[in-house]
Amino acid sequence: MSATHSGCAIVHSGTVIHPDRAHADLGEVTVCRGVIADSDCRHDPVIIDASDCLVSPGLVDVHLHGALGHDLTEPDAVIWQQILSTHLLAGTTTAMATLASTTPAITAAALATAASLLAEQQTPTLAGVHLEGPCLATSQRGAHERTHLRSPSTLLTELTPLPPALRMVTLAPELPGADELITYLTGHRIHVSAGHSAATEDQLAHAQRLGLSHLAHLWSGQSTLTRPSLRRIPGLLEASLASEDLTAEIIADGHHLPATLLKIALRCLGPQRLCLVSDATAGTGLPAGQSFRVGATTGRVHDGYAATEDHTSLCGSVTPLAVTVARMRTLTGATVEDVVTMATATPARVAGLYPRKGSLHTGADGDVVVFTPDLSVRAVLLAGRQVTTDSKVAS
Repeated sequence: MSATHSGCAIVHSGTVIHPDRAHADLGEVTVCRGVIADSDCRHDPVIIDASDCLVSPGLVDVHLHGALGHDLTEPDAVIWQQILSTHLLAGTTTAMATLASTTPAITAAALATAASLLAEQQTPTLAGVHLEGPCLATSQRGAHERTHLRSPSTLLTELTPLPPALRMVTLAPELPGADELITYLTGHRIHVSAGHSAATEDQLAHAQRLGLSHLAHLWSGQSTLTRPSLRRIPGLLEASLASEDLTAEIIADGHHLPATLLKIALRCLGPQRLCLVSDATAGTGLPAGQSFRVGATTGRVHDGYAATEDHTSLCGSVTPLAVTVARMRTLTGATVEDVVTMATATPARVAGLYPRKGSLHTGADGDVVVFTPDLSVRAVLLAGRQVTTDSKVAS
């Protein structure tokens, strides 16, 4: 992969999508020395013709595990750069490196790798680390290895002092000791997400009062309605859909959820609170039949999806975020503006990065994606530099 020119570019004659304004207009986007500018650039910008194309902010993925046979729990900086570069080529200009449940030593080593990369600014798309686990409900663990689940009190010890690269933690808020962990994390401005959880409506509301603000992948690892005797008790899923201010993730890869559920999620939360995530694993870019690791779990690639080796649970996805943008539009009939919002401004807000990321506001980072009318990625700019490659991007 390489990036061309000095960070100055003009993308012209495209339909520019403004996710925070819910509209698009014919025009141009100017990037000057790496940031969005409101006037002409006088530093010999590269001209990119976006005629008949859609121009959007760079995509923001807050839930991404790996690619090309490698997982972000591998504490090798070169591997991290390869994974993030692969997703960059597919349009993801900002990524939260997500670590699935594994041993404390492996998690600590991966967090150290992330801290080094952030300190040295070697991987400009890296926005920090998202721990998915290990404090998860056994009954909702999905593809996470049971033997690597741990208590909130144990994780609190592991995260004291706080690793500098940590930005988000997904946990089951109903677990004993979760209150103390949530309070500690949110007190240090770490975003806390409920996921792989059997929480009740009341337990979710309690965690929200402590600072929990987000929900991991809807319908994946969430308790649902129970009916003891004559009563109906909402589970985490129903509480998620009924929430008035929580944000939530959806995996629109065409395999995790059917169109009906995607439509329900969008109708309940709207594009300003529902964000698309890839949940892409090391299986992304591998042929069907290949096995891979995500955290401590072994998965296998099938035709467009991944599953655990016993085929009892989906094992993340094998789909870059840009592909879910196109599929969300196809499956739900949502507007281009809405699906782009769900992959840019909304996840950027979740990560606390908006409007520097996920927008085309003056002064925002010059991260831009040019889509064809069918929402295939045609060009990617990172800080105004057009990214190129000789290899085929997974789709």
